[in-house]
Amino acid sequence: MSTQSVTLISIDMPVVLSRMQIAETLNIQLHKGIEACYYAELEENRYLFFTEFSVLTFINWPHQQIVQTLSLLGIKNAEHFKESVLHQDYLIMEDSEVNQGSSVSNDLITLSALSLWPLMVVALVVSQSVGLERFEVKVNHYFSKGRDMVNDSGRLGWMKRHKFADYAEEISLLRHDMVLDLRLLDKPNVLWDNEIYERLYNRLAEALELSDRFEVVSYKLNTLKEDIGMMMDLYHHKHSSFLEWIIIWLIMVEVVMGFLGVFGVIDH
Repeated sequence: MSTQSVTLISIDMPVVLSRMQIAETLNIQLHKGIEACYYAELEENRYLFFTEFSVLTFINWPHQQIVQTLSLLGIKNAEHFKESVLHQDYLIMEDSEVNQGSSVSNDLITLSALSLWPLMVVALVVSQSVGLERFEVKVNHYFSKGRDMVNDSGRLGWMKRHKFADYAEEISLLRHDMVLDLRLLDKPNVLWDNEIYERLYNRLAEALELSDRFEVVSYKLNTLKEDIGMMMDLYHHKHSSFLEWIIIWLIMVEVVMGFLGVFGVIDH
């Protein structure tokens, strides 16, 4: 029975780089893998995976080489990337006798073989988890900001209208980006043809709670959308009431002016 193991770390890229930019900067060739995933198989059994939602996954890379690579890609303070960027890491162990080709626990992934395709499936799912975490952080930020705006909605003024409009636009763009990027949560069609890889994907997706986390993020976004609608309705109601009072006062002034004219207090 083999007991070989490798480390995996998936890193959310704080700078947006295309596949071609990464390949040119690192002087490597990134091959098409599973749908949105590209890979490079390097010397010493090292693998680099890149997904189109800006997550890099390093398998069997020494820490210092990861730091050097991130520095080349323009990541500031790369030597402390674990403190500054979103990431997830796992230990992957090879066990030729593992039941049904794979096993997944909280911090250990066991595969029957440390070959390209099972490692790519693992890299893809962990990248999905990191990509989802990025949106979780963003949504939590906007959720907190939205709470403050709801608390302040009773003191709406004309000058705050643009703030609500900007906030609504940001939420709409976030929803669009999440739907576009989180096609990452769609199971790749190619896995339907391989029962072992499909089972591995499902086990990892379940262990990382991708579906449940996505539902929570979607619920929060929908709540934010409803809050924006409520705040804008309240603003329009207050604005309409203000205009109505202006009209009432103008009518009253006109009536008073008319009476004063009738009694000769003022000349027309």
